Amino acid sequence: MVKRLKITCYFVEPAQYTLDLIKHIHSKFKIDCKFLNKKSFSSKEKIKSIRGQNFFSQIKILYNDFIKSDLIIFNGFYKRELWFFIFLNLFKKNKVFIALESDTQLNIPKNFLKKISKRFLLNILFSFKYIYGFPAGSGSHQDLFLFYGMKRNRIITMPLVVDNKKFIKKIKNNKKDIFSFLYVGRFIELKNINLIIKSFLKLPFKNIKLNLVGDGKEYEKLKYKYNKENIKFHGNLYDEELVEVYHDSNVLILSSYFEQWGLVINEALASGLPVISSVNVGANYDLVLNKNTGYIFDPKINHDLYKKMVRIYNDKNQYFDFSKNAYNLMHNYWNYDLYKSQLIFALKKIINEKNI
Repeated sequence: MVKRLKITCYFVEPAQYTLDLIKHIHSKFKIDCKFLNKKSFSSKEKIKSIRGQNFFSQIKILYNDFIKSDLIIFNGFYKRELWFFIFLNLFKKNKVFIALESDTQLNIPKNFLKKISKRFLLNILFSFKYIYGFPAGSGSHQDLFLFYGMKRNRIITMPLVVDNKKFIKKIKNNKKDIFSFLYVGRFIELKNINLIIKSFLKLPFKNIKLNLVGDGKEYEKLKYKYNKENIKFHGNLYDEELVEVYHDSNVLILSSYFEQWGLVINEALASGLPVISSVNVGANYDLVLNKNTGYIFDPKINHDLYKKMVRIYNDKNQYFDFSKNAYNLMHNYWNYDLYKSQLIFALKKIINEKNI
């Protein structure tokens, strides 16, 4: 019954988790997938994109996708392509359903004009009866849709997942000679990497190491400033090289001032690594909070990260419990099977509503 829906999915960019999702899920549902942009920070792939075409070609592609589709799954709220579909639906009797897949947390702007304009825009968008919400998580991501007026029965959590099998390793109850902390992500101010390094350098232990993976504006500056024997700057790593660093590390730290989700949390937990995650990270609610997979800290509280690093190093029993729980959570629950079951549930609901 699900196969009777003609579905087109629009992704912003060819991120690695997106390419894996298409391979393992979307291709099996015969979902036609398109990308707005051709390149992503997290992948070496360059894909033919919508925005790589001239203006008239873009309009033609969008219009043809709209005409042929029963359902369009669209990532985000503000892209001009989405609002073109909304415009076309104004003139269509049998509406094309649109599912808004989003990893955005509820974050109310402090600026008055931005606050009002955001509320106005999303209130309009969420008021259309053919719109569904597909939040990436069940906490603040779901709250965004509710806050801006979408009815609860039109919100279906579509979990943000990675290919967990890529990160499988055998969990051993013996600590490595070197205890390695890990950061993976962009080297920008928002990620607050300075806090990780400064906290690491205060640790009173000798057999420790800090792996830093990624690139960005602050990479060269930090690499020059912290030229230490036990701090390794790897640069960008992909595929097997990235997995190898996860397997060579003991704990992932994510210290962001704000993070909509934080897919590196998924990757670390799937590798059996506990995490020490900033309170501002979107993945916390579903993957860390009350899941016994690591610690949450507040970057605004002095020494909070440092104390969590000391605790996870010293408490071996807690560390191994976190590691087992992390691995089991990802491989037994937060995975492609969960995404598939949620997608089937959503498609059946839409089919019933369209009376196909």
